[in-house]
Amino acid sequence: MVAGSIFSGKTTIFIKNHFHSNANSLYINCRSKDDDIGEHWLDVGQTIAWSFHENAWSTTLFHCYAQWGNQKKYFNAYEYEGTTKNCCVDKGSVTWVLEENGLRAIETNPEIKPQDKELTKLNWD
Repeated sequence: MVAGSIFSGKTTIFIKNHFHSNANSLYINCRSKDDDIGEHWLDVGQTIAWSFHENAWSTTLFHCYAQWGNQKKYFNAYEYEGTTKNCCVDKGSVTWVLEENGLRAIETNPEIKPQDKELTKLNWD
């Protein structure tokens, strides 16, 4: 797994700071059972990304913790059977847009653009 790179046949997760104020950096920490993407502090407009193949048992799960000021949220950035169920296995990507009014997951697939599909919307805790 290489953070920030996109490889053909892999699923890619993007997390974007889409807040309108740069008063606080967005803190994000993501990991799976086997891989730790690490801690990141994103200014407005910045994005982190990583790519991976679904595991042989179809149980890949990446979970994240995000904090912007006193806004906090634990969420699953990717799970084969869940929030992002079957969205993009080995053919696309999920972009998480984090902003003042919540978090949105959008499936982006180069083969079907510009028809990106919103997968889910979450509120801050």
